[in-house]
Amino acid sequence: MTSTTTVCISHGEDADGLICATYMRLLKDATLILATYDELKDALKSVQPPVEEVYICDMNLRKDLIGEIERIRGFATITLVDHHPTEERILEQIQEMGVTVIHDTSDCASVLLYNQYKGELGRDAGRLAAYGAWADQFEDGPIATGLLREYDRQFTQLEALMLAYALTRDHTPDFRKPIVDGLSRLDYPHRIEGVYETALAHLEEMAEIVEVLPKICKRLNVMAYCETPEGKPIGTVAGLIVDAIGTKVGLCYVVKDDGRVNISLRSKRGLDYHLGKTTREIAEKIGGFGGGHKRASGASIPLPSLDEFIQEFDAKL
Repeated sequence: MTSTTTVCISHGEDADGLICATYMRLLKDATLILATYDELKDALKSVQPPVEEVYICDMNLRKDLIGEIERIRGFATITLVDHHPTEERILEQIQEMGVTVIHDTSDCASVLLYNQYKGELGRDAGRLAAYGAWADQFEDGPIATGLLREYDRQFTQLEALMLAYALTRDHTPDFRKPIVDGLSRLDYPHRIEGVYETALAHLEEMAEIVEVLPKICKRLNVMAYCETPEGKPIGTVAGLIVDAIGTKVGLCYVVKDDGRVNISLRSKRGLDYHLGKTTREIAEKIGGFGGGHKRASGASIPLPSLDEFIQEFDAKL
């Protein structure tokens, strides 16, 4: 029976967010709301009394969500655990409301959460945070670096990638729920039903995408871009553009039914570009929102502004 007083809203599309949700189930038996960024505002609106504690994990807060944070703060405590670059004023504003903020852009959210509660969670549960670090490409973080020394490197990395690949291919609620159940038992990802087969199918899909990208991508000065082929996951395609085209930055987008465009960007290692900051600046200027990390970011913008976003992004880089 899950708690009626503790709620965890966590990013439901990747391993980092699901591991955060797993930790909150282990720590608080929390009711879990696994959300995308498009769903975050509605997820916050759904939080009502008698909820007394709310944890928001691996979700980047933006200006238009502050009102909901203030409303919830009227009847519940709130803890934010996140690693996305966030406007300093937003973090200051919610802290002034009494929100507890665990925020660091150097490590992934699950590592930050485990580090905060490792005494209660125990060493075996730390393996999950190691998966999160590998899957989110934050294995070089200051906390993650020490954590990863505790576990076999290749075994942990393979389990993490298997989990990440499976979630990329199928992030439906029916698939995510048994994964959280399995992780809550500290099962290895390859032993959780459906993970191995789904990850392998995604691996084959990646190979097929690499083969088709040179035919459909448009190349600019610094980046190359395309609309996602046949509904493929845009984050995966953006990363594979860098591989297949040999460009510094890859951008992939999908047009949504509501007239907006969701965009993902990925870059090579070792570049000075901070994709997240640039994405947020340009997206907000044209009536959208966005953000992310140095090498991986995303945005949601109006469809008529798509070409402006792409051209300005390339010019800015």
